[in-house]
Amino acid sequence: AAPPPSASPVKTVTGHSLSGAKVVEEVVKEDSPGPKVPPSEVKLDLVDTLLEGEDGREHLKQATAKRGFGDQSIDTMAVEPYDERLLKEKDIKLMSFHAYLRKLRSVAGGGKFSELRRHDFGSFGAAGGKAGTTAGWGGSAVSMKALPKPMTLNRQKYRHVDRVEIEDHSVFDRFLDAWRQTGAMRYGYLYGSYEKDSMVPLGIKAVVKAIYEPPQETAEDGVNMVEDPNGELVDRVAGMCGLQKVGWIFIDLEVMADDTSKYVHSRGKDTYFLRGNEAVLAAHLQNMHPSPCKECDDGAFGSKFVTVVVTGNDKNELDYVAYQVTQQGQDIERAVAILEYTSKPDKCRVALSTQDRYVPAIFYQDVSEFGNQTTHTAEPYFPCDYLIVSVNGPTFPQESNPLFSNVFPIGNRITQPQGVEQLRSHLRHPDMKAIRPTGQLKCLSDFHLLVYLASNHSSILSLEDAREGLPAICRAVAARDPGLLTDVLQQPSWLNLVAVLGAGG
Repeated sequence: AAPPPSASPVKTVTGHSLSGAKVVEEVVKEDSPGPKVPPSEVKLDLVDTLLEGEDGREHLKQATAKRGFGDQSIDTMAVEPYDERLLKEKDIKLMSFHAYLRKLRSVAGGGKFSELRRHDFGSFGAAGGKAGTTAGWGGSAVSMKALPKPMTLNRQKYRHVDRVEIEDHSVFDRFLDAWRQTGAMRYGYLYGSYEKDSMVPLGIKAVVKAIYEPPQETAEDGVNMVEDPNGELVDRVAGMCGLQKVGWIFIDLEVMADDTSKYVHSRGKDTYFLRGNEAVLAAHLQNMHPSPCKECDDGAFGSKFVTVVVTGNDKNELDYVAYQVTQQGQDIERAVAILEYTSKPDKCRVALSTQDRYVPAIFYQDVSEFGNQTTHTAEPYFPCDYLIVSVNGPTFPQESNPLFSNVFPIGNRITQPQGVEQLRSHLRHPDMKAIRPTGQLKCLSDFHLLVYLASNHSSILSLEDAREGLPAICRAVAARDPGLLTDVLQQPSWLNLVAVLGAGG
């Protein structure tokens, strides 16, 4: 007899629309864990390598000497980064991921470190397994061992990124300009770096240096994502500048009818923080950007990818808030056809089992009005809040020294076209004179300009030539080195571009 069919690795993804419009995308995904990745083969992010080698312990400010030996008492000794007293003193509700790892390894975590594991909703249908099998789903012989286990959604006590920092306020202001001019929702991708956050023990912050706005269909009540032919190219340019995609941002603003200077407060503890479709999409984006981790068999666990929402706060002021989807939320989204969004903005839905797909029970816990912990079954709905954790910020540095100037027109905007005339005008700026190397660096230190050059003039400024092509310009920009840039601008490639544009006058 022919072997029973296994679950298809092709996942039909729906709901990639902030307006709720149906968008269908087929993605080849395996929701069963792959082969174990040895820790020695896992390449950690630089910030993880840095924090892995740090002590992480800190002294409590309110500690007083009461008992102990020698020069230090028990009360004045440095405490671990996961110590509840330290977190309370710093007003930190969720510990950092590295503090969580330290706790798992400590006596407080049980004394023995157990590897981090994702919840396996695995593919099934093929016969096999140690124990007896039962004829079952879809008429196939199914190993009882292969059946996915139930999941209880818990409030995650840690987060992979503790704060979002915007390097320059003009980055957000220019992103908001599109909404101010059209009134339509809009989204973009955040590019920057992950760095140590000194405000949180062993914490990580996502430092945003630029926002790229891909092609999109916008309206006052929503925005649809469309295919971006330059998506990989933008990532490549960012990499040349030493940056990476660290998150995404979208606008959800509605002006109050009686006061156009104020905004409707629609998100909060009494409604929702993220809508169901937003949470599902955020989980999908996080799964596309996994965080390397030696403590997980897969070589990755969770994600540092953040979600930022521009909305009205409880004072009806314009505000920015940041979130991440929990590891359990990522696990459910990663499984084939289980997590769905609904017309109820504060709810997600668990798909029902079908002849070809067994869906295990999903539980979530709550506290009743009498203070008792109660367990509920998602039949089929559950609150989206169980899938997200809040992230501090976005904040702005007290002293800003931004990498980019943010002057060149932003791409994919109807109100702000990019073209040869705009490039010629930009390169004719007085600061672009050869006698002003610092001014030249400022003019070319523009992420939108670099992306435009890569997508429209790569035949002149090669993307491969590290000596005089675009990589050389990006290297000088990233190093903030006007002398290095001056050398590149004297090479034939740049002189040819200037001659073609007629921008040398």
